[in-house]
Amino acid sequence: MKNDYIKGGTDPNANTYGYGYGYGYGDQYGYGGTTGDGGGPTRTLRDYLLIVRERIWYLIIAFFIIFSGSIIYTFNKTKLYTSVAQLQILREDPSVLGQGGLDTNQIRGAEDLNTQINLMESEVIISRVANRLTPEERNEFLAPYSGGTFLTQQLTAEDILARNRRIQPRRMSLMIQVAYTHPVPEIAAKIANLFAQEFIEYNSSQSVDTSMRAVEELRIRADQQRQRVEEIEMQLANYRERHNAVSIDSEENVAREELSTLNNLRITAKNQLDYYETQWEMLQLYRQEERRISQLEFVAQHDRVNPLLSKISGLRIELATVGQRYRDRHPVMIQLRESLTEAESELRKEIDNAIDELSGRLSQARTNFRLTEQRLVEKERELIHLSKLRVEFNSLLRDLAVQEGFHQALVGQMTREQAQIQLRNANARVIDRAGIPMRPSSPNVVMNLLAGAFGGFAVGTGLIFIVAFLDDRVKSAFDIEGAVGLPLLGVVARIKRLDASAKAQAVASNADRHVTEAFRSIYSSLKLGEDSRNAKILLTTSTIPGEGKSFISSNLCLTFASHGERVLLIDGDLRLPNVAKSLQVSNEIGLIQYLEHGRSIEECLQKEVYPNLDVLAAGGTSKNPLSLLNKPAFEELLMQMRGQYDRIVIDSPPLAAVSDALNVLPLADGLIYVIRFNTVKRRTAQISVRKLREANAPILGAVLNNISSNLSSYYYSHYYSSDYKDYYALVDESEELLERNIKDADKGENQPANV
Repeated sequence: MKNDYIKGGTDPNANTYGYGYGYGYGDQYGYGGTTGDGGGPTRTLRDYLLIVRERIWYLIIAFFIIFSGSIIYTFNKTKLYTSVAQLQILREDPSVLGQGGLDTNQIRGAEDLNTQINLMESEVIISRVANRLTPEERNEFLAPYSGGTFLTQQLTAEDILARNRRIQPRRMSLMIQVAYTHPVPEIAAKIANLFAQEFIEYNSSQSVDTSMRAVEELRIRADQQRQRVEEIEMQLANYRERHNAVSIDSEENVAREELSTLNNLRITAKNQLDYYETQWEMLQLYRQEERRISQLEFVAQHDRVNPLLSKISGLRIELATVGQRYRDRHPVMIQLRESLTEAESELRKEIDNAIDELSGRLSQARTNFRLTEQRLVEKERELIHLSKLRVEFNSLLRDLAVQEGFHQALVGQMTREQAQIQLRNANARVIDRAGIPMRPSSPNVVMNLLAGAFGGFAVGTGLIFIVAFLDDRVKSAFDIEGAVGLPLLGVVARIKRLDASAKAQAVASNADRHVTEAFRSIYSSLKLGEDSRNAKILLTTSTIPGEGKSFISSNLCLTFASHGERVLLIDGDLRLPNVAKSLQVSNEIGLIQYLEHGRSIEECLQKEVYPNLDVLAAGGTSKNPLSLLNKPAFEELLMQMRGQYDRIVIDSPPLAAVSDALNVLPLADGLIYVIRFNTVKRRTAQISVRKLREANAPILGAVLNNISSNLSSYYYSHYYSSDYKDYYALVDESEELLERNIKDADKGENQPANV
């Protein structure tokens, strides 16, 4: 039956029934979801339902305790009566003169209204109300609150009034309700009316007192302001005397004209300086280049140089003409040469004189420019000083005008305020007096029970999520994708009542249909991904031992094999090998013998353990597995097997225990990370995954293994629809019929011929 199932397990219509790509672990199951804009994973409603389902008793107990307490509190509380008086706050103080004073108590916005409300809630009003009670009324008022305990002291009348008085402003109006609650309805009405009356009387008295104080303050400030005006007038007079402030404007105009003239002189001096500096630089350039200085225009045009240049030129022409007739020693030639030499000597002297003259003019130009600039700066300073004097003078004039106006305003305000003091009225009035209530306002049975129910549900739910927050173990798809940071390939439910060998062959025996479908879904997920579809060598590992990586490896290989792929399962855990024991094959010869003793691969391989599935067991245990896995022979083995198999799955040790998997990673095309439900801590898993990422490991995703049975229905709720139940029923009936036929055939072979 086992081999027959594998051979016929590849259904061409598998996708129709949800075997292949149709039902992966995506958004339809409520885990592994992402944000709408392509961001990181987010919890869905199903994730929160899983959290609540796992700890439902926290919610039940908290709800029962709080709801029961609300019932006991409601039916044992003393009945209270509330009476309400209604006040109108006037927008402005009524005044016969028709204009407000300094303390007008005008209501201009929410801040002014809140000020009046806070005044009504103040201890001053409470004390005035308490003093209005007669001794008999006070005794009746305190009677329900008499007696104290060893934990609490006897309350005073002011404390009781403050606790039970409530001020309620009416929205979008200037109406205020004054409510008071008391076990005696008559007392409640009387106290509410007293609060309204005392507020009006206190506000009126405070308004008059404040106005009186304001008038006195105005008188003092007016006297101070008058002294300030006199001080400024004296300062202005002293300033005129000290700085001759009357002629500041004319002096400033003269200074501006002189400044303009000096600025023109500075420009002229600057141009002359630039002219002579240019000639001097040309002279220095001719000297450096050893050119004839007489060629410079300003030298050649000099009064004494120009005639000499003409004379020398004539002598040279005459010498050249006479030289055609006479020899060099002829007296005429000698005389001409002497005249030429004398003229050239005189020319050199005149050129030196011209240069000295140019140097003197340059020095004089520099001196003129410097003196002009100094006079210009002095005149500018003088003009700035005059401007400052004028600014200070004008400032004193403006200050005097302002202070005089302020003094007049204070005197006028003081006069008006004195006239209005005796004409002030209250800024509020009573609209509705408080009446005696007929029905109690407390306790509110319906609201208390609803609050108890809601509070119990909220506290229970909060307790659930607090405990879930403190629980650091991985137990959902969100933990894997959000905390660990790996994509989820699939979720495998816990298999009960099976030993380790049967679990390792669960896909082959179809012991649990949910588990079989889970591995087919993982297969579909690997087929959908570009990297995982082309990955031939897959490495499975986990965080800690006991997370079921060998179970995942063997059943994943069986799933690949059932889809017609040639698969090789290698037990890479040379410390605690488990593949051979789980699949019930021999572990006497395997990978250790191939790597350490040089046995051939054909001797070590166990072929056709299941159709299309070969197994390379560990071959025992090794004291130094890292040295074996780092041998070139292991890499050569994998290169050789690539050409013979479609998939090679290597079962490696957990990362948190040893580092064997990290040494095999460079040889693998992809890694599948196995996480056992509610076992490994998120922090531990994060550290292990960080090691993989630092090693640039091609991680294909994670598998959540061994999820508890009471939560598996949430992950597999889609399979519990009526369509899938009918499908499973048909499959069960067909397989039961096939098993009965085989048993009948076996009985027929064992019976005698006459039977």
